[in-house]
Amino acid sequence: MNAEQLKKNKRSIISSIKKHIISILDGNTISRTELVNAVISRLGFTKAELRDTCADGACVLARSYVGSVINGAIEYGEIIDNDGLLTLQLKHKLYDRRVIEESVFELLKTNVAMTKRAIFDFCISRLGADKTFSPKDDDSIRAVAGEILARLERRGAITVTNDKYCLKQETEEKIDAQASFIDSINSQGGEYFERYGAMLLRKYYEKCGFKVTECAVTGGSDDGGIDIIVRTEDKLGFKELIAVQAKARRNIHVSVKEVRAFIGAMVAQGASRGIYLTTSYFHEEARKLIDQIPNLTKIDGKILYQIAQECKLFKV
Repeated sequence: MNAEQLKKNKRSIISSIKKHIISILDGNTISRTELVNAVISRLGFTKAELRDTCADGACVLARSYVGSVINGAIEYGEIIDNDGLLTLQLKHKLYDRRVIEESVFELLKTNVAMTKRAIFDFCISRLGADKTFSPKDDDSIRAVAGEILARLERRGAITVTNDKYCLKQETEEKIDAQASFIDSINSQGGEYFERYGAMLLRKYYEKCGFKVTECAVTGGSDDGGIDIIVRTEDKLGFKELIAVQAKARRNIHVSVKEVRAFIGAMVAQGASRGIYLTTSYFHEEARKLIDQIPNLTKIDGKILYQIAQECKLFKV
């Protein structure tokens, strides 16, 4: 194995190094030097290659790869360095689906046809999972990114030629229009978003055949966690009190803590249903919690844009 081969196959070599480090450190505490030497001994170098200490030699390059992987693992807290003694502490991080989706679109919007593997690798690198040891991180990102690509393909939003994916022009224009819409709302602040949200919900419910007897912004800092109140009545006379929380944000997710606070506010208000409305997106745990509650739903920036299109309402 020479230096050029190492450089050419760096990705697979790094992957092997990670696996060897996990195997060597599993249940053991050893020094950094011992760990590096143990990994190098497993990489298949000949005795002559191991004796070669030239700066551009394959073994020296491999040692730098090992050192880089160890440093990254220490930085991410997956290896604990206690006065030079190293201990393994694998962590599995949950990544928000919306962030993965944004990464997929960021790459597709370059209009360069990419293989599925290249898209997965970009997402893994974009989210920093390439620096972690846990294979679960990479696997979870691949699974979500794969679902996103499959959904886009079913909708006809992307073309697949020779196993390479490319975003259709009209889809890119739609993404840009949605981003422009969200930016416009965010630039006008939270109070504007509350007024816009109230007007949009009134129009949406009326379009769906409901009678809206009240749709008002509660206003003020003492609103008890409820920004908008909607009272509806269907054709059979059933009445609903719908509580709405509205958050205009730039690239900040709605947390599960915020959702729990809103649920408490709904109960205190005596609302029969609740809507959490945001120009941003929901953290994975927040999304799961909302999905578990039958009388609670979520509207993120993407769905907000879709409803605005359906109701033909883009300004208050």
